[in-house]
Amino acid sequence: MDNILVITLLTSTLFIVGVLFRLILAYKKLRQDYTNLSDAVERNNKDIAGLCSAAVFVDSRLSDNNSQLNGILEKVSDFEQHEQYEEPPILPYHNAIQRVRNGADAEELIQQCGLNREEAVLLIHLHGKKISD
Repeated sequence: MDNILVITLLTSTLFIVGVLFRLILAYKKLRQDYTNLSDAVERNNKDIAGLCSAAVFVDSRLSDNNSQLNGILEKVSDFEQHEQYEEPPILPYHNAIQRVRNGADAEELIQQCGLNREEAVLLIHLHGKKISD
C-alpha cells in the first residue's frame, strides 16, 4: 500500500510539475505578447501625436489661405466697382488716327500700329490732311 501511495504522490508531483512548466511557458509567451503590444501602442501614440501636429499646421495654413483669398476677393470686388465708373476705353484706331493727322503714311501705320494695308489707306483717306488746290 505504501508503494501505491508513493506512486500516486510521484504521479501527482510529475503532473503538477508538467502543469507548472506549461504555465511558465504560457507566462513567457504572454509577457512577449504584452511587450510587442506595448511597443505597438507606443508607436501608434507617436503616430497620432504626429498627425495631430500636422493637422494643427494644416489648419493654420488653411486659415492663412482663407484670409488671403478674402483679401483677393475684396480687391477684385473693388476693381470691379472701379471699372464700372471708369471712362469707356479709347477706340482701337485712336492712336493711328492721331498719327495720320500728324502726317504719317501707310507704311508707318502698318509697322507701328499693326494695321493691314487696306486699313492704313482707309484711315489716311478719311483722316488725312486735305490739300486744297
